[in-house]
Amino acid sequence: MTDINPMDSVHDFYVFHMRRLRNTAGLSQEALGPKVGYSGKFIGLVETKKRRPNKILSTGLDTYFELPQFFEALLPRIAEEAGLPPGFLEYIDEEALASQIKMYYHYLIPGLFQTEPYAREVLKAGKRADKIEELVTTRLGRQELLHKENPPNIVVLLDESVLRKIVGDREITRHQLKHLLSLIKEPHITIQVVPNGAQIYPEGSFALLSFDNEPDMGYEESFGGHGRLIEAGPHVTELAVGFDLIRSMALPAAESEALIRGISEAT
Repeated sequence: MTDINPMDSVHDFYVFHMRRLRNTAGLSQEALGPKVGYSGKFIGLVETKKRRPNKILSTGLDTYFELPQFFEALLPRIAEEAGLPPGFLEYIDEEALASQIKMYYHYLIPGLFQTEPYAREVLKAGKRADKIEELVTTRLGRQELLHKENPPNIVVLLDESVLRKIVGDREITRHQLKHLLSLIKEPHITIQVVPNGAQIYPEGSFALLSFDNEPDMGYEESFGGHGRLIEAGPHVTELAVGFDLIRSMALPAAESEALIRGISEAT
C-alpha cells in the first residue's frame, strides 16, 4: 500500500483503510465485492482510485467491518476535497438505482452523455489542474449505468441552443454530437430537441428519477453544477408536470435525430 498515503487526502485515507481492513480479514477483492454489494472488479477500481467510493459501497463496508458511519462519514469530505457540488454524490447514488431517468438541459449536454474531451472542457473552468482528472473520472464513471444488463429507460430533452454551442473547439463539439447520434440508437435512450422557437421558458435544468418500488425523486441543477436532491413530494410532482409540458413542445425523436445530424455535419 506504499502508493496510497492516508496523510495525503481524505480520499487516500478512505482507500488506505479499505484495503487495510480487507487484507486484515484475509479477503481478496473478488471475495469482498459480493459482501458489500459489488463485483471484485469494482472493488479494484475503487482501491486504485479509478472510481470514487459511493454511499452504497460505504454503508456496505461499515456494516461488514462493523464500523458504524466510518466510511460513510468520509464521503462529504471526499466530495468537498474534489470540488464536487454539495448533494451531487447523493444524486449519483440514486441515479444508479433508478429504473427511469428523465432530464431537461438548456445549457450543456448532460454529464451522463458527455464524451471525455467535452467533459474536460466543461469541468476545467475555474478548477485546479490536479482536480480536473478526478472530476472527469467521476463523470465518466456514471456512464456505466448506460451499459449495464438492465439499464434505465432514459429520456433527455435538450434545448436546440445546447447543440449549437461550440464547446472547446469544433472538433470536440462535432465528436460530442456524433456520440449523441450513437446513443439514440440504443433502445432505452430517447433524445428530443426543444427547438429555439418553442414558446416555453424553463428557468433551470433538472432531472426526475423513477424507481420500481420507491417514490420518484428530483434533482435541480444551478450555476456551476451545484444542485440539490429533492425527496418525493409536491415539488417533484411540479417537476414532472414541467417535464411533460416541455416535452410537448419538443420535436419528435426522429426529427430531433435529423436536426442533431444536420448540426453535426455543419459544425
